[in-house]
Amino acid sequence: MNARWQQACILGGLILALAWLWWQWPRSPALALAGVAALLLLPVWSVTLQFLYMRAAPRDADPSIPPVGLRALLRAWRAEVALACGIFGWRQPFRHGLVADTVPEQGARAARIGVVLVHGYLCNRAFWQPWQRLLAARGIPCLAVTLEPVWGSIDDCAPGLDAAVRRMAEATGRPPVVIGHSMGGLVIRAWLRSRGAVVCEGLDEAEAAERLKSLVAHVITIGTPHQGTALAEISRTTNGRQMRQGSDWLLELARHEPGALAERMTCWYSNCDNLVFPARAACYPGADNRLVVDLAHVQMAFAPKLMQECVALVEQA
Repeated sequence: MNARWQQACILGGLILALAWLWWQWPRSPALALAGVAALLLLPVWSVTLQFLYMRAAPRDADPSIPPVGLRALLRAWRAEVALACGIFGWRQPFRHGLVADTVPEQGARAARIGVVLVHGYLCNRAFWQPWQRLLAARGIPCLAVTLEPVWGSIDDCAPGLDAAVRRMAEATGRPPVVIGHSMGGLVIRAWLRSRGAVVCEGLDEAEAAERLKSLVAHVITIGTPHQGTALAEISRTTNGRQMRQGSDWLLELARHEPGALAERMTCWYSNCDNLVFPARAACYPGADNRLVVDLAHVQMAFAPKLMQECVALVEQA
C-alpha cells in the first residue's frame, strides 16, 4: 500500500498534466506549458516552501549552532530537490523491492550484529537503498522495514518494527542496532515503550535498563524530531500532530523512558534541517548528539561521512 499510493500520485500527476496540456494548448501554449511545469515541479515547490518556513522560524538560542549562509542554503536546497525527485518520484514508488534484505537464514547464526533500518514520514524501505548496499558490502546483516499505516498514529507502526527486530535478533542471536531517519526515530522509541522498556509501577530504572539491553544494542537517529518540530504545526494527520513541539504524545513518551536509553543513543542533527527545526529539536537529552553542518533533512541521511560513522558505531556495538 505504501508504494501503491505513491505510484498513484505520480501517475495521476502525469495524467493531469497531459489533460491540462491537451485542454489549454489550443487556447494558450504558454499557459499550457506553465501548468505542466507547475504540476511536474511539485517536489521543487514543496522543498522550497520547507526552506522558506525554516528560514522564517526562530533560530536556536544555542550559540554553538552556526547560522546557515546563503550559499550553503542554496546548496542544501539544490541537493534536497534532487533527492526528493529521485526518492519520491522513482525509487519509493517503483523500486521499493529492488534491494533485498540480508538476513541470515533461520538457524544460521551470523558472526556480526544486525541492523534494522526505519524510515520516516511518507517514506518506505526503498529510502534506505544506499545504506543497504553499504552494509551488505561490509558484511553486516540488514533489514529495512516499511511502516504502515502511513498517516495513522506512530504507535501503530510499532508492531511492524517489532516483527522486524525479532526476525533479525532470532537470525543473529543478538539484539540489533536500530537506525531511524526522521519520524522513524520516534517509531523506535514508541516500539521500546510497547516492549516495556519504561520506568513505571512495578519496573524500576535498573529493570527497565536491562529490558532495553535485551531489545536493542544501540539506537541511531538522523534528523528525528525528538522534541517536536515547528513544521508539524501545519500538519493535520495523526502522526503529524504527534510531532508538534510540546505535544501530549511526545511528553508522555519521554515521561517514562529510562535514563539508559540516552546512553544507548546517538542522534544526528543539522543547522540546515528543512523539516525538523529548530535544530536542537532533533537532539535527545543526554544522548550522544552530533551536529552536521549545512545539510538538509534528507541530504543528511546520505552524507558519506555520516554513513561511515554510523557503520563504525554498528561495528563497535
